[in-house]
Amino acid sequence: MVRVLSESEAERYVIELLRSRGPMTTSEIESLARKEGKRCPDETVLFLNKLRTKGKIRGEISQEKRGWVWWV
Repeated sequence: MVRVLSESEAERYVIELLRSRGPMTTSEIESLARKEGKRCPDETVLFLNKLRTKGKIRGEISQEKRGWVWWV
């Protein structure tokens, strides 16, 4: 069963994930969350972009990884 996290739960989850694992792509974050039965309140990339605009995480497009890469 997948549980949709609240904004604050998702924020803590993503930040802790990036702190412990280092830079990750959007799909890597989605995959890990799915395995743990968790989901962001919005589309993952939109939620991550909100965190980026708030200054909580960093992110940029990577040609090498063919998508966004995120880090703390």
